[in-house]
Amino acid sequence: MQPRHSEAVIFSAKAATATVVAASCYEFINLPGTAWVAAVSAVLVTQPSLHSSFKASLMRVVANLAGAFGGAALSILIGQPLLAVAIGVMVTGLVCYLLKQDDALRPAFVAVILVTLTGDNDKWHSSMNRVAAVLIGCLGALVVGFLFDKISGVPGLINKKGGGEPDVSE
Repeated sequence: MQPRHSEAVIFSAKAATATVVAASCYEFINLPGTAWVAAVSAVLVTQPSLHSSFKASLMRVVANLAGAFGGAALSILIGQPLLAVAIGVMVTGLVCYLLKQDDALRPAFVAVILVTLTGDNDKWHSSMNRVAAVLIGCLGALVVGFLFDKISGVPGLINKKGGGEPDVSE
């Protein structure tokens, strides 16, 4: 098998395993909410190298903390979901710009949107559940990435096209 093909198989297996591990852990812990957030987080932060996965995980957790809690606060203060989401996305974008955190923009936007537009009446619990699921998903992806690297004996495959940089999009 060509190296490129084997890298694709390994990366896909790593992503699939991380997804199942994250969703299973979330359900095992029996947290409120749904396991899909953990599974999505796991697959989004899975990268060819463990270092890149760690960077993507850290950015995703920070972005979700900011977006989820900002969205919850605005939902409570404003009361109107569409107005809260509009203000939340605008403020989040400006804060990320001022802090030079462009990679955090999209995950933070998504957290604001999900927390403000869900029908959940308890926005604080909704935001805490989202952050917990994201954290579990990221940790699951990192554990799986570490184990794949140990089993393969390679400290991490480097993505030749992207230079191993994380893709932290939502």
